[in-house]
Amino acid sequence: MDQTTLDEGGLMMKPLKRMSLKDVVIQKLQQYMTEHQLQPGDRFLNEKEMIQLTGVSRTVVREAIKALEAVGVLHVKPGDGIFVSEASVEHLVNQFSLRWLRDPSRMEELLETRTMLELAALEIIIGNADSAKLAAGIQQLEANMAQMRAAIERKQSIIGLDVEFHRLLFKLTGNQTFYELSEVIVQFFDEVRKSRLSAPEGYGGTVNDHAEIVRCLQERQLDKAKEAMIRHISPLQKIIEQGKY
Repeated sequence: MDQTTLDEGGLMMKPLKRMSLKDVVIQKLQQYMTEHQLQPGDRFLNEKEMIQLTGVSRTVVREAIKALEAVGVLHVKPGDGIFVSEASVEHLVNQFSLRWLRDPSRMEELLETRTMLELAALEIIIGNADSAKLAAGIQQLEANMAQMRAAIERKQSIIGLDVEFHRLLFKLTGNQTFYELSEVIVQFFDEVRKSRLSAPEGYGGTVNDHAEIVRCLQERQLDKAKEAMIRHISPLQKIIEQGKY
């Protein structure tokens, strides 16, 4: 049952929701990982040890393990044990994709968020990258575009190369956390990207957009780079509005 609290003036406030036993166990297990500085791949406690640590039943412990495995915190290897997982955005995407992908208003919000991330990436790259790092990044982006052009000539899909181009941009920021957060958002646009690039005749615009973005980065022209990025992303808005994904 929820508990209702009063503020200093005696007015009723929102009820405080009690945590379930499973949530309490999850919290304790995460605290244990932090306190013991466990790293991806480290062996975790077994069920008996978790029961001793938390003081709950085996059933509750197993529910907590399943929940932590579902979000990519733990990995259960049958016959071997329980291990700390490698952090992955894939688990986060799986948790939200079914709920968000068919919600046009949510997809529009995600597109707005993605645009902000892409523009922020350009700011970070131009503002922070030294000449050598920027030159190396430009070289990778140009190699990607060369692969795109070759794929177009062979009438092959460039969807994977388009994804990789944007990943290279985010990696070029040098901020791993920023990169991982961007992955969560960008992966939601796989189906939208497929719709935009469903016909080979639509490939040329993507390659030209990428080339303009790279040119602006090379010349450290932030405003023009942002303009080019907005032009590049803007067609996705129409695809989302029409539900063609």
